[in-house]
Amino acid sequence: MVVLFEEVEMQLVWLTAEEACAAWHDIAPLFARVVKKAVHGEYDVDDLRHMTARGGIHVGVARENGKIVMALAFEFRHYPKCLGVNVLAMGGSRLTAFMAQFLSPFKAFCLSAGADFIECSVSPAMERLHRRSGFETVYRNMRLSVKGEDDVDSQSI
Repeated sequence: MVVLFEEVEMQLVWLTAEEACAAWHDIAPLFARVVKKAVHGEYDVDDLRHMTARGGIHVGVARENGKIVMALAFEFRHYPKCLGVNVLAMGGSRLTAFMAQFLSPFKAFCLSAGADFIECSVSPAMERLHRRSGFETVYRNMRLSVKGEDDVDSQSI
């Protein structure tokens, strides 16, 4: 799907797995900044490429004057009673403009695919930005590492 906004000359394009892998040299640096700042060991840029190549996730890019300026990686999450679209990574420049221009077509795309909602795990700063676009906080993720704990007694398990 291509969405063209003439006044800003920016296009949103959903890439096939092959197209995304072929353009990975332009996409990877955009995702690398996201992984470095916002991902906590769950995956890295190479994992995103492998998941894309296998068809497990989908990648969209925004091009401005032919150059990729934003990249978005998402997956469909099947819950027992609904279908969610989980955004794994969104990186690049012009994020505010990207959200303003492409959230509506992305929502339409997700709806046409049968999704009930779009979800993402974000930092507090991104939470504030996403709230301006209509996202709501539903859960607060918490994490307790079970690796390397001195007080964990493996015998009691």
